[in-house]
Amino acid sequence: MYTIKDIAKKAGVSPSTASRALNNNPRISEETKKRIRKIASQMEYQPDYAGRNLTLGEANMVGIIFPVTGETAPANPFHIDLMRGISTELQKRNYEMLVAIAPSQKQLLSQVQSMVKQAKVHNFVIFYSQKKDPIIKYLAEKNLNFVIIGSSNKYKFVDNDNVAAGFSATEFLWENKQVKYPAFVESSYHWSYELDRRKGYQKFLTQKNVKTKIIDLNPDKDELNQFLKNNSQVDGLIFSDDILYLRYLQELKNDKKYPVICFNSSKLLGMVLGTTLQVDLQPKKLGNAAIEVLFSKLQHKIIPYEIG
Repeated sequence: MYTIKDIAKKAGVSPSTASRALNNNPRISEETKKRIRKIASQMEYQPDYAGRNLTLGEANMVGIIFPVTGETAPANPFHIDLMRGISTELQKRNYEMLVAIAPSQKQLLSQVQSMVKQAKVHNFVIFYSQKKDPIIKYLAEKNLNFVIIGSSNKYKFVDNDNVAAGFSATEFLWENKQVKYPAFVESSYHWSYELDRRKGYQKFLTQKNVKTKIIDLNPDKDELNQFLKNNSQVDGLIFSDDILYLRYLQELKNDKKYPVICFNSSKLLGMVLGTTLQVDLQPKKLGNAAIEVLFSKLQHKIIPYEIG
């Protein structure tokens, strides 16, 4: 089995330089990093993570924190695509993922605390943005390194411009589908990304002097059909994400066909939704960017969206 000294000898550098290069140290040039990574790959080098963890006092792990998720809730394809992007970048840095997911905020906080205290995880990616969140508060108080998927005024984050995305989605229906009275459908959780997309929707219709119509879709009630019966003027629907729209497909009983646009554009749901208009938020690129921001001095990065 080859060691870091063998890698260093073949590369013509010191063992410390070889180690820094493999751990993506910003002091090492990109050219040197690529050369040493190539040599390490050719020699099938396996890093001594245990030794590294003892030396640095932290694990070669990045904690991935999901929003509170019920035990029977289906996996969100958007999160899967995010993890693909994160995994790609972590492999370059010889890091692995450790996931925290729980049905209650109390249990989720307990998992994160265990990661920090027991597993020595000091770097985190949070899959949501929420005000007064105890997990974010805990990580900040512990002065740990983390990045949020979603907007933030205080902490590192990566995001799309969701206000602009909401505006563009509404504009697209207006100009291309002749929709003049669209309704915006969001979940009862009121996630920050939903509120931002709603703001974009409201901004566009305000410019057109059209009254906005918003419905919170409670997963335990069939509210959408009743809403549409009471609002016959509505001629199009904008869903805050594709999971909500999938629920619409299953439950809507109204015979009227509405032009629809939704957000996320995951490949998995695309197989179900077919040619439905979607705002592609490029989650894999968001995952790439999250790790870039996590391990750099960048404070945020905005990933562009596409409509198609």
